[in-house]
Amino acid sequence: MKASSQTKTKGKILYQTVLRAPLNNEDIPEGRMPVRIMPYNQATVTTDELAKTIAGRCTVKEPDIKGVLTALSQVLGETLLSGDRLKVDGIGTFNLSLALKKTYLDGRKRHPKALDERIASTDIRIGRIIFTPDSELRKKLNNATFVSSGVRADRPLEREEVDEFLTEHFGSQDWLIRREFETHFDISRNQALAWLQALVAEGALRSRGARSTRFYTPVPGHFGR
Repeated sequence: MKASSQTKTKGKILYQTVLRAPLNNEDIPEGRMPVRIMPYNQATVTTDELAKTIAGRCTVKEPDIKGVLTALSQVLGETLLSGDRLKVDGIGTFNLSLALKKTYLDGRKRHPKALDERIASTDIRIGRIIFTPDSELRKKLNNATFVSSGVRADRPLEREEVDEFLTEHFGSQDWLIRREFETHFDISRNQALAWLQALVAEGALRSRGARSTRFYTPVPGHFGR
């Protein structure tokens, strides 16, 4: 994969094309491979950088802004733990989903709860934190401008992308199945298995269950655990 000849420009999103596996019933001409589009060279804006940027647009000093952001994080957690939603005008609404903890018979076959079974509070866990963007934010994003990075679709899947996905996934889920990995990266079954087996051999993941019901869990010290 060649490096991009483009540099990041404010207000413009650099993108790259990446090979993906054909979808079910998708009509792809023989000899051609479909691609997907994803951001290129995506950076993370830190709290310090965010506070500095906001301070440059108002009369509030940077340390005060950082204090407000810290308080917002605390209030957000308290609101969600109370079972409520938090709406920030111009940004969006934060909400929680709930899920039942996974239980297995002999550690191999999943045993879902039935409607007539008693569900105790200890059977419940937080599913995901759901963010729904505000209409004002959606309108701003509708005006996005996209610029090709020049990076072509022959780029292989990189470890940094895998680590980022697994850290996010295991932040809300206790386990991963091969299909989830395969679908997220739009890769083949064999490619997904090769990645997961390599992570198991490395000691970053544990493989559990029988072959037909195999799932993966993170080893402590990996992927945010």
